[in-house]
This record gives sequence, C-alpha cells and structure tokens, in this order.
Amino acid sequence: MTLILGINAFHPDAAACLVCDGKLVAAVAEERLGSRIKHVAGFPREAVRCVLGMAGVKLQEVDYVAIGHDSNANLRAKARFVCRYPISTLGDVFSHLARRVRISRLEDELARACEVSPAACRFQVVSVEHHLAHIASAFFASPFERAAGFSYDGSGDFVTAMYAACEGNTIRVLRRVWFPDSLGFFYTGICQFIGFDRFGD
Repeated sequence: MTLILGINAFHPDAAACLVCDGKLVAAVAEERLGSRIKHVAGFPREAVRCVLGMAGVKLQEVDYVAIGHDSNANLRAKARFVCRYPISTLGDVFSHLARRVRISRLEDELARACEVSPAACRFQVVSVEHHLAHIASAFFASPFERAAGFSYDGSGDFVTAMYAACEGNTIRVLRRVWFPDSLGFFYTGICQFIGFDRFGD
C-alpha cells in the first residue's frame, strides 16, 4: 500500500488530501476546520490530522508528502524579473525566502501537528510545481487515460497558466504563461472593482 499525503501550505487555501494506492480517500480545506477563516494560508495542521484520521492511518505510515510548490521551479524567469524590477520586488524576494525556509522544515511541522517524533516518520517530501500540481490532481483522479491539461489562477511558482498533454502516468508541459501576465489577476481585479473581497469571491 502506497500512501501519499498532499498538502497546500504557506499559501492561500491551505488544505490536505490523502491518496491510497492511487485513489483519493480524503480531502479537506483548513478553513473548514480550525481557523474558519476564508482562504487561510499557513500550515494545514487540522486538515492533515483530519485526512489521516478519516483514512485510519498514522503519519508514520505515509510514504510521500507532496506539496504544490517548488521553490526551485522557474528560477531563471524569477531572476530576470527581479533584475528588471529590483526595488518593487524586494518584498517578494524576502517572502519567497521565508516560505522556502518554512517548507524546508516541513517534516518537523508535520510531526509536531501529529504529535509524533520526526525520527519515526519515513516519508519523502516531493515538491511539485504549482500548476503541475493542479493538472496532476485533476488528471490522475479522473477516469481518463489521455487528456489535455490546463490550469490558470493568479500565480504560482512564477507561472499564471500551464498547458499540458496528459497520458498514462505522465504529464508533458507544453507551455507556461509567465507572471505578470495573469488571467486570474484580471478576473480578481474585475471582481474587486465590483465589490468582492481580495480573492474575488
């Protein structure tokens, strides 16, 4: 039996899910449990505990932890943008570095949330590029053997949209749309203009 704990952490809409032998067995957003704050960011402590409890497994049994963020993805594009706009991106650089540090401590954070010793855990942490994680979560949970993959939102790992060819157990990225060209930010801007909150809903 292969257990994969998927998490969205330190980013809006913190959440957790559990996949057992390729089947999604539990998923929940942190906002539905402890915090009750819409689009809560941070670490999904209660969501992790909930999905493990729903499946009746312990953190020590998890084989992989997948996080939908890869600090090393698209570094060249990020560096070009920072060099072009050094003053306006300074805050973003510090935010990126702080998030990178928090993700590097993910094993300890998970162990603390589940009240176990980090030494008792055997899982491997896998960082998945943001939009690739969106496409993978849709395709691999679908009944299709072959499909077109498309993901767009505000921004994730410096990409605002991704197109991919999905077949079998592979996803081949065909194109990325780079930040700041964002259909998601355009949608959010229109929604904010007509009175919705900062996430446009």
